[in-house]
Amino acid sequence: MNQCDLKLIVGLGNPDRNLLKTRHNVGFWFVDELVAVFSKNFNFIKKYESDFSEISASNKKITIMKPLSYINNSGIPIKNYFKNSNLTPDNILVVYDDLDLDVGQIRIKFSGSSGGHNGLNSIIENIQTKDFWRLRIGIDKPEHKEKTVSYVLGKPSPHDIDRINNSISDMITQKEDLLSGNFSKLMNFNNRRNK
Repeated sequence: MNQCDLKLIVGLGNPDRNLLKTRHNVGFWFVDELVAVFSKNFNFIKKYESDFSEISASNKKITIMKPLSYINNSGIPIKNYFKNSNLTPDNILVVYDDLDLDVGQIRIKFSGSSGGHNGLNSIIENIQTKDFWRLRIGIDKPEHKEKTVSYVLGKPSPHDIDRINNSISDMITQKEDLLSGNFSKLMNFNNRRNK
């Protein structure tokens, strides 16, 4: 499955002001830049405990969502939004940080396990399927596993911030393929790249 009828992009992150620049928030970084490129803004919708924006591309509208429920509960706002929409899980792309990729590497894939990511665990549990699209942004991992929590909730070095931001910008320059759901092309290009 390499083509997606994309209708919703979800960026994962934590809403606390002091956590916005941490590694765990690169999903927010991505959707923030995407929305900015289209000169749009986010609006908070209390019913879904999320910020929303909408962009038009490829003759259709795509909703951008930032759950503000904290990463570990990301699935709850998504489930509630699903109840009031005609979406199916294969219409969504979830953007999040990935410890198993080098800093700034981007990988796109459909379905699979959570890889231990609590945000994905919450989404899989709440929408009761693994079958949705993911855009993974690499943050690398700490040398010692017991430091994982402090690592993901820590701020990257200026060098790593540049690498992540450059990767996000590169992906957004491919926004026509991204928003039209031409994921086979994006996978061929990005999944083979080494940063």
